[in-house]
Amino acid sequence: MIGMLGHVGAGLVSNASAGSISLCLTGGHVLDVRAASVRRAAVGIGGDRIVAIGPDDQIASRSQQIVDVAGQTIVPGYIEPHGHVILANPVEFAGAVLAHGTTTAVTDSLPLMLLARPDRLAGLLDHLAGLPMKFRWLIRLHPQSFADTGERFSLSTLQTLWRLPSAAAVGEVTRWVDVLQGDADLTGKIRAAREDGRRVEGHAAGASYERLAALARAGFTSCHEAVTGQEVRDRLRAGLVAMLRHSSIRPDLPDLLQAITRDEIAAGKVMLTADGPTPAFIADRGYLDHLLEVAIAAGVEPIDALRMVTVNPARYYGMLDAGEIAVGHRADLNVIPDLTHPTPALVVADGKVVAMNGALTAPLTAPAWREAYEPAVIPRLPASAFAAPEDATGMRFVNDVITEPVPAGEIPAGALRVALLDRRGRWKTRTWVIGLTTRLGGLATTISSGFDVVVLGQNPADMAAALDRVADFGGGLVMIEEGREVFSLPLELGAFSLRSWADVVDANRQFNRLMRERGYRFADPVFSLLFLTFDSLPWIRLTARGIWDVRNRRVLTPSTRL
Repeated sequence: MIGMLGHVGAGLVSNASAGSISLCLTGGHVLDVRAASVRRAAVGIGGDRIVAIGPDDQIASRSQQIVDVAGQTIVPGYIEPHGHVILANPVEFAGAVLAHGTTTAVTDSLPLMLLARPDRLAGLLDHLAGLPMKFRWLIRLHPQSFADTGERFSLSTLQTLWRLPSAAAVGEVTRWVDVLQGDADLTGKIRAAREDGRRVEGHAAGASYERLAALARAGFTSCHEAVTGQEVRDRLRAGLVAMLRHSSIRPDLPDLLQAITRDEIAAGKVMLTADGPTPAFIADRGYLDHLLEVAIAAGVEPIDALRMVTVNPARYYGMLDAGEIAVGHRADLNVIPDLTHPTPALVVADGKVVAMNGALTAPLTAPAWREAYEPAVIPRLPASAFAAPEDATGMRFVNDVITEPVPAGEIPAGALRVALLDRRGRWKTRTWVIGLTTRLGGLATTISSGFDVVVLGQNPADMAAALDRVADFGGGLVMIEEGREVFSLPLELGAFSLRSWADVVDANRQFNRLMRERGYRFADPVFSLLFLTFDSLPWIRLTARGIWDVRNRRVLTPSTRL
């Protein structure tokens, strides 16, 4: 450890006359995000807490270890207010973003709520919350698909989950139209969560100001779905906290930032979110450090930008010991070259140096994944099962995730057949997809809103073969062409792979390249696949009920039994 730390600044020295301070960062400048000021000081750490801030000599003299960060700036660890994990498993994700300075991530728990054993779920959430990159959970009030989920989303089950110490809030509530229409089950859950003091994270894509105000009255407290400056203003005017998003399919941050004021940042009403980018995006650009770079390049004062990923999310979620550098607070810290360069050279989490120069100092501890998960039994079907019904309404991609209907009689030559299969083998929904690729033999994946299986392609035999490989893995992403396996990524945990971060990043990049070679013309094919089944995005979706018209809330072509 001493040798490793010696590469940062002037090095680490051991102090034989150790006092109550286990680690001292000396020689740097310390950011006070509340006062919007920087001062020369050392930071003394005891256990997982900040125990002293003051002159270098006074704190260093009673420290067991000293890290010289001369000329650099010590800032709070970054906090993601609204995250998702995709492809890589949560432990691999945690290690990747921790190396970029994110020490806490408020994260969607839906994949675990749907796929983990119910009796192991709470323990799994708590284990992941105990990592140096601390997961804090968004507890979903409903699934993102119409399939039967048993008791997993009953009020009693959800109350147990949102009362966990690791739970940060409930949501995101994607069925916001149901809230406005007074759905008794959903509004009752929101009311119960608010009575328990929980925040309610919304997903009100496309909602007008009037509807946003109604959602705020119904209990929503925030929303990350603004895609224009006016939509940011509407959320703030409705009394919601606005989370400004920047991701592979919504790189909106420079425009959204023009709609906010410094006073609104100082009041804690605005945060930044990456909203669940893919591993390839994180590896290529970074995570919250990347968002900070974008914000600063757009003209935001660096301290204001840092507020939006530190003290603002900490205060919003009631993390009273995080988001600031203060005595008694958790020792989650980043050492950055200066305020305009937010990628850290050194990361401290829970009082220990956990990353240096973009790499972890030690691997993170994974849970017993296999013990926590129910075994997947994915159906295998013959090629004949992938004939699309002649009278099915098709779906045409308008952009990465939005689709429009295509009448049955207007399906063009070369359209892809597509089927959504219940992962338990009870039903299937079939139609045509236009505009995703120009050629594709067969592709099968468990990357879907309910982690059921999406199978699509132009060759039914290749589609059946791809499905077989996904069934072999227990989940995955597989491409077959002319009987040959062109690509495969096992997702043994349904939504997540057990492979290393580096392996998943390489696979993600390879898949993106293969899809572009086959005519994919949008930004991120993983999200295009994922949102084919998302029952709250316009316009046409694959669901357990059948082809679902989101705008008119009706089934266009029903599902059939397997």
